[in-house]
Amino acid sequence: MQTIDISTMSIRNANEILRGYGSTHQNVEVINPDAKHYIGVGLINPIRVKIRGSAGYYCGGLTDGPDFEIEKNVSWGVGDNMFLGSIVVGGNAGAIAGVGLRGGEIVVKGNIGSRAGQVMKKGTLCCAGKANFLAGYMMYGGRLIILGNSGPRVGEDMMGGEIYVGGEVESLGSDAMIVEPTDENIESVMTFLEKYQIPFRGTFKKIVCSGKLLKYATPEPRIRNLPFHSFSGKKVDYWNNKVQEDLQVKATIGRYRIRGYGAARKIPHFDDIAFKSDLVNIGNDPDVISKVNLRTFIGDKHGGKSLDLSMPVMIAPMSYGALSAQMKTAISIASRFSGISENSGEGGMLSEERAEARQLIAQCLPGRLGWNIHDMKRSDGVEIYISQGAKPGLGGQLMAEKLTEKIATIRGIPAGMDLRSPSRHPDILGGDDLIMKVQEFREAVGGRVPVSIKLGGGRTRDDIKIAYKDAIDFIELDGMQGGTGAAGNEVLAYVGIPTLAALQEALDGLEELDATGKFPVVIMGGIKDGIDAAKAIALGATAIGLGTSILISGGCIACMQCSVGNCVIGLATQDPEHIKRFKTEKRALMIHRYLESIRWQLASIVNEHHYNDIRQLSRDDLVALTPEAAEMTRLPYDPSYRERYRKMSD
Repeated sequence: MQTIDISTMSIRNANEILRGYGSTHQNVEVINPDAKHYIGVGLINPIRVKIRGSAGYYCGGLTDGPDFEIEKNVSWGVGDNMFLGSIVVGGNAGAIAGVGLRGGEIVVKGNIGSRAGQVMKKGTLCCAGKANFLAGYMMYGGRLIILGNSGPRVGEDMMGGEIYVGGEVESLGSDAMIVEPTDENIESVMTFLEKYQIPFRGTFKKIVCSGKLLKYATPEPRIRNLPFHSFSGKKVDYWNNKVQEDLQVKATIGRYRIRGYGAARKIPHFDDIAFKSDLVNIGNDPDVISKVNLRTFIGDKHGGKSLDLSMPVMIAPMSYGALSAQMKTAISIASRFSGISENSGEGGMLSEERAEARQLIAQCLPGRLGWNIHDMKRSDGVEIYISQGAKPGLGGQLMAEKLTEKIATIRGIPAGMDLRSPSRHPDILGGDDLIMKVQEFREAVGGRVPVSIKLGGGRTRDDIKIAYKDAIDFIELDGMQGGTGAAGNEVLAYVGIPTLAALQEALDGLEELDATGKFPVVIMGGIKDGIDAAKAIALGATAIGLGTSILISGGCIACMQCSVGNCVIGLATQDPEHIKRFKTEKRALMIHRYLESIRWQLASIVNEHHYNDIRQLSRDDLVALTPEAAEMTRLPYDPSYRERYRKMSD
């Protein structure tokens, strides 16, 4: 057995040594741990690691294969998102032990902190002592064993899995119920306890999800929704067809209505600002792209390898699940052709997506669905999702109609359920926690790639200050015009702040920190073309993100069937009959052509201003066409440019 004294080295070096021993299957003893954080994070080899003392945050997190023995106590998040292996804690464990557990076994010989097993999916988490409040919070699957008493609200909002309590249950969480364990249940639990030499004499209460309070127990009717433009156009009649349809559906299902896309009402946007220069003759130069520098590097602020974008454009996060595998593959191909980055979105990384994309960002959401160390290691960037513009403050939704066996396997959950993810991360309750999470991710990938956050417009001025101070490499900021596959209609229409306002708030926050130009901001939310993109960059954005416009360029007809998976085009569905119609290579080429039109627009606008670099565009080149846009951006209000802008748009 090898010995590592981590009192004499950084945790980064210690973990690199552990990985080296792991690759040669040499067991390791760690001495003088002194409750350091991140010990053993990111190990993927079947070795034994014995820690002589106490460990800090996230010990054994994001691992697949190793066995840990911690002599004394451990802090937050032990075994975070572990795939396989085991962790045995000789003393007590802090909060969120086994958070996001995907497999393997965690045993705590003492007491365990709050929210043990939050969003766990498989494997076993066992506490030989007492558990604090919210044990098993939002469990998707797996097994939680508590031999002592449990705190209040056990099994709060759990959707699957089993909880066994040998002591007293202070109170049950919503939708949790106590059932009689079977003989097979008891035998399985006792066999587990014997394996780890944990004595127990008594009886167990078994806690499961009753399924009575599931938010989506009444299915959304599979009707042909009125199209998007029917409630975003100029019709002013109050009781119009769209209003009537919504009332009738709500009368059927007894809850809010779920749909895709984004805000449908008129909100100040990039159409409400214009360039001062006369751009009527834009595009007369056939060689304009070669004359303008659009290349953009982003993400090396804290030592990771930056993303290398051929133009300041990124594909916004969109998940496999909301989209078909064929559409995700088409997007990845197009991003490679155009030399920009793609994003996995919620729910894990599709292998076909990884194979085609030149630069792929792996996104981590609060439910940790599909999240794993292997996708992190093969990514070109890691993104922590805080919220999005279409539904800030809410978790994700994926209706059962779209949760196939393949998607469920990638996400680590049972198929056939209306899937909900939490609204916030289990281990990010404030700015200090975010620092810890960012550092864990950096340790897991050896500091190799940038770490970003995705943030919906809300308290943007304050949020961007936190991101800047918490060692984030860049931020993807989403206004309320951003889209989604499924969310409550009222949230889509009325929650959040417009993209224009979100961008300005972010820039104001950085200015207050004297950090203007020092922190990359990728703005997204309803950006439709290169003209919008150029305006955003002139306002101060580093790059822009495209989501809905990518779908439309790939064939989306805005039929509003995203949430129920009845997309006849085959891009936002898992229905094999609809997917048959989708031609991946053809759609990839369409998306690529759209992206190249954006490149041409960006280059032409820069050239018409007599610049040779897109970063030369500035606020001085812009005016506001409406009082609302002027108020949001503080640009000069000059409606006389409206006609000139209309001609350019035509």
